[in-house]
Amino acid sequence: MSVIEMSFEDFVKRALSALNEAGLEYVIIGGLVAIIYGRLRSTADLDVVIKLPPSDTESIAKLVSAFRKHALDVLESEIVASLREKSHFSVFDTKSPLRVDAKGIYTRLDSKALENRRREKVLGLDVWIASPEDTIISKLIYGSPQDIEDAAAIILNLRDKIDYEYLNRQAEIENIRKQLKVLLDKL
Repeated sequence: MSVIEMSFEDFVKRALSALNEAGLEYVIIGGLVAIIYGRLRSTADLDVVIKLPPSDTESIAKLVSAFRKHALDVLESEIVASLREKSHFSVFDTKSPLRVDAKGIYTRLDSKALENRRREKVLGLDVWIASPEDTIISKLIYGSPQDIEDAAAIILNLRDKIDYEYLNRQAEIENIRKQLKVLLDKL
């Protein structure tokens, strides 16, 4: 295992431990979830949606404390500002150039990811990750070439475990039914 792989695994373990210790509802989304579902790719961050209102100063302080305990740095004021502005905040690793990109629940997609999250074992930790279906939908919405490849890999790797009825229904709601059909036809 290379130093980079060890560094990434260490970062992910520390970030996930901090999220668990903060005691907030969260769901991991994005590239790491694609990797967990079998996509071979790299990522330089950990994307997370956290159920956290900007007025909950006690929970924000607890989150910052948990991150700092695990050598991750963020300011309470940055979290509050980003939650109020409905943007993301970054939590920087003090041991590497890696970061956590976190946001609140701002969209229907964020709500669905939290509602349908799954408890999985990642690097020995029990964590909450987005469902394959919600990950595919979000990847198709964002639509970069890497996102499309992530969605395709998830479908191929979990072909028999995907709820296609739910996937099609959500694609219709999010107005990406055509993109989903094109992808499924290719596979």
